[in-house]
Amino acid sequence: MRAFKNSIYATLDVVFAPFFLVIATPIFISQIGIEKYGLWILINSILASLSIFNFGINETIIKYISESKSNNDYATQRKVFSSVVVFLLILAIVVLALVYLLYGFNITFEFVETREIFTILLFAVPLFFIKQLEQAFFALHKSYEDFKYLAKQSFISKALLYISQIAAVFVFKEVKDVFMVSMAVAGIYLCYQFFALSKKYNHIFSRKEASFTTFKGVLGYGKWAWFSSTILIFSAHIDKWIVSAILGLKIFAYYSIGVSVLNQLKTIHTASISWVFPKISGNQLTEKARGLLHIKLTLFVSTLGLIVSYVLEKADFIFVLWLGETTFLNSKLYLHTFLFLLPVWLISASSFYYLLGLGVVKKKFYADLVVLLLKIGVTYVALQKLNLEAWPILFVIPMLMEVILFSYILNQYNKLKILYLNLFIVFNIIILALRFNHII
Repeated sequence: MRAFKNSIYATLDVVFAPFFLVIATPIFISQIGIEKYGLWILINSILASLSIFNFGINETIIKYISESKSNNDYATQRKVFSSVVVFLLILAIVVLALVYLLYGFNITFEFVETREIFTILLFAVPLFFIKQLEQAFFALHKSYEDFKYLAKQSFISKALLYISQIAAVFVFKEVKDVFMVSMAVAGIYLCYQFFALSKKYNHIFSRKEASFTTFKGVLGYGKWAWFSSTILIFSAHIDKWIVSAILGLKIFAYYSIGVSVLNQLKTIHTASISWVFPKISGNQLTEKARGLLHIKLTLFVSTLGLIVSYVLEKADFIFVLWLGETTFLNSKLYLHTFLFLLPVWLISASSFYYLLGLGVVKKKFYADLVVLLLKIGVTYVALQKLNLEAWPILFVIPMLMEVILFSYILNQYNKLKILYLNLFIVFNIIILALRFNHII
């Protein structure tokens, strides 16, 4: 029962962003046009790529605080969390100082043309670091398996972010002002969360407890988690950068609608099983129980993805109501193609959390790197060499590679139900082929 409740709350944690994005998308398109909407999406993509400065912080917090909590070691929890937060604050100050200095020098000496995107980043980059600190707080809630409180805080945070952005686009109709307003609102709410956090977890943050030694001690895990998450960031956005560079902002805007739907659906589905991460980290299950749970979670999340994607693909009227007929027709091909791919991609979801929970982050990094390089190659060949209208369907190749590599690595540390897993992979590929060819 507790696992079911955690699954519900963990899903709620990530469902708010797609919910508000659904509301914001048609408003942005109507208020600033499709090209500036594409600019808004591109800035958000750049911000997401800045997560290379995260250093695997969130995974580190969940991993080490879950372990310390299992051992009733509160002193270590305070040291780890305090050290991580202080590190994030110092990193934010250093990076922001460099950004503003470079911008100031460029204004003075005009090294390169000062474009609109550079001005927007003056407000967008601080917003990024505010959200990074917030994610560290959310990771602490996950470590304590308090997914109900996490869902509440996540909802308020995302509601404030998107409401402030929607209000700003109505009033100012400029992408720069959208990020300026949302930066101020997010900063105020972060301060509130910090004080509420200290009260909830008995002053778990103490500047005096923060130390470089402690941070260095957890960096062995965090380093490889960071490398892996950095690769995932590039993997999530590299196709957007290539598409915007080759096809332009207008086509990119339509493409980004489809890929955003895929990413948001994937995030929601994987969040429904994210409760397993602290459970695996805390070593709460036997090896046999872990193997059985892995296949159950894989079957659950991918089958759920198949049902959701099938229903959405057949319900075009939902997208017409959301986007308007013209925008929908221009993005329909991308939307349907990415919906076909969702169930296949979700097969690797439980393996993802298992690898993090078991601490197998170094090998996961190498697997993620292979998948990234394969995705770059597929995107380049599809756009430059092939005359295939529904070219994103080729992303099934790196997705399958991720499934195979993750399960192969995990099976070395925890025996899996490989036969059932392989049969399920074949089943999903057959369904994908039938849907792509409009047979079902």
